[in-house]
Amino acid sequence: MANEILDALNPLVDGIKSEIKAIDTKLAADIAQLNEDAQKKNETIGELRDKVKEFAASANRLKSNVETDVKKDWSNTDRYKAAVMDIVAENFDKIKSETAFTATKDMSLTSNLTGTSQISYVPNAIMRSFFNPHLYDVFRIIPTATGNVTFPRASDTVSEGSFGAQTEGNSKAQIDYNITMVNVAVPFIAGFAKVSRQMLQDLPFLQAYLSQSLVEDWNRAVNTRFLNTIASGSTALSSAATVNAEKMIDGVAQHGALGLGQPNLILTTHASWATLMKTKPGDYSIPGGVTIGANGETRIVGVPVVPHSQVTGSRFYVLNTDAFGIAQASALSVRSTEFDDKDFQKNLITYRAEARIELLSFQPKAAVYGTTGTA
Repeated sequence: MANEILDALNPLVDGIKSEIKAIDTKLAADIAQLNEDAQKKNETIGELRDKVKEFAASANRLKSNVETDVKKDWSNTDRYKAAVMDIVAENFDKIKSETAFTATKDMSLTSNLTGTSQISYVPNAIMRSFFNPHLYDVFRIIPTATGNVTFPRASDTVSEGSFGAQTEGNSKAQIDYNITMVNVAVPFIAGFAKVSRQMLQDLPFLQAYLSQSLVEDWNRAVNTRFLNTIASGSTALSSAATVNAEKMIDGVAQHGALGLGQPNLILTTHASWATLMKTKPGDYSIPGGVTIGANGETRIVGVPVVPHSQVTGSRFYVLNTDAFGIAQASALSVRSTEFDDKDFQKNLITYRAEARIELLSFQPKAAVYGTTGTA
């Protein structure tokens, strides 16, 4: 490589070298002549030294003039090449003896990196499951000033006596109505989570995730509580049908016969809804009054069939939601504090979700329950 550089740069300075060589040759000849003349003239060493210095200075001036004259038209590139050539020429033997660099191994994260490589954060759009519908949004909400609620309900035996035809001279029939005052204590449905400030700071998504999860889990607890309330007083389906669609139609008919308002919701499992979609008494036909939309929205004689993940397996409810209501002493809220217990000392933050609510069953029998059919 060094030889190639020299070969490329030599033509640029050949002219200078030849002229300087001629000057050096003439200088040597002049100095030899001075020595000879000095011997003939018996000059002193001091006189001879002065003449030699004068000749040398003259030669140096001549060489400088030659270099200046030759380099006056040089570009920066020409000057750079000449400098590189001088460096290579002066260090040629050293360059020739050095060993060229060769890689000893391929680089890899495992072999060459200490610590971890750069991390890319990608948000997760589905961190967890969410159940719909929330029953908190299905029933009407009745605000209350306190957590003690009382409402009237007709007794199972509504009245004593009955209307009848009054014969002349006889007394009319007397009727006595029986009423029960139902008292309900409204509890707080609540829960909390503790998290360190470090975790909140290092995971930017965590604060929003905590709020969403607390609300979702609160709704799941409410769903379970409300479904238990509905089931505790509901009327059992009386039907000999085995096909799911038929059983639900019988449930709507039985509910209507109770005289407790028109049913406006059939709540069931996803498996029950799928069985309804696949109704197959013989040829995948379904009874009259059943309508199915393009996206699977299903109605039986106008009543929507809604699948829910928390309905007890193999069960459906036909109900009139107007026969129920949510007593709410305080609405749902999500709050945080760093002053619970020893949170301030430990750098913890407590998140809490709660609401003081309860499902009121004005007419428990206004819900008919049955088991899913086999087809």
